[in-house]
Amino acid sequence: MSSDWKLLADVRERQKTVAMGVVARDRAAAEESQARLRQAEALRQQQVQNKLQHWEATRGALSGGQFSVAEFRHAGAWSGALDAQIAEAGEAAAQAGRAHTEREQVLEQSRRQLRAAHGEVEKARQMQQRARAEHLHLQELRIEDTNEESTAQAWAMRRPA
Repeated sequence: MSSDWKLLADVRERQKTVAMGVVARDRAAAEESQARLRQAEALRQQQVQNKLQHWEATRGALSGGQFSVAEFRHAGAWSGALDAQIAEAGEAAAQAGRAHTEREQVLEQSRRQLRAAHGEVEKARQMQQRARAEHLHLQELRIEDTNEESTAQAWAMRRPA
C-alpha cells in the first residue's frame, strides 16, 4: 500500500513539473505579447507625433507668409494620410492589446492549474506519510504483541507445574 502512495506522489510531482513548464512557457508568451503591445503603442504614438510635427511645420510656413493654396491642399492631404496611419497603428495596438489580454488569461489559467497540481502533490505526500505512520504503528503493535507473547511464554515456562 505504501508503494501505491509513493507512486501517486511521484505521478503528482511529475504533473506539477509539467504544470511549472506550462506556466514558464505561458509567462514567456505573455511577456512577448506585452512587448509587442508596447511596440504597437509606441508606433501609434510616433504616428501622432508625426502629425503634430507636420502641422507645426505647416503653421511655421504659414506664419512666414510664403504658403500657397496648393501647398495648403498638399498639407491637408498629407494630414489625411497621417490620420490613416494613426488609425492603422491604433488598430494594430488594439489587436496587440487583445492578444496580450488573452495571453494573460492563459497565464492565469496555467497558474491556477499549477496551484492545483501543487495541492495534489501535498495531498499525496500527506497520504503517503499517513500510510507510512500507520505501517509503523502496525509494526510497533506486532512487536508489542510478540513481546507480550514471549513474556507470557517465558513466565509460563518458569512457573512450577
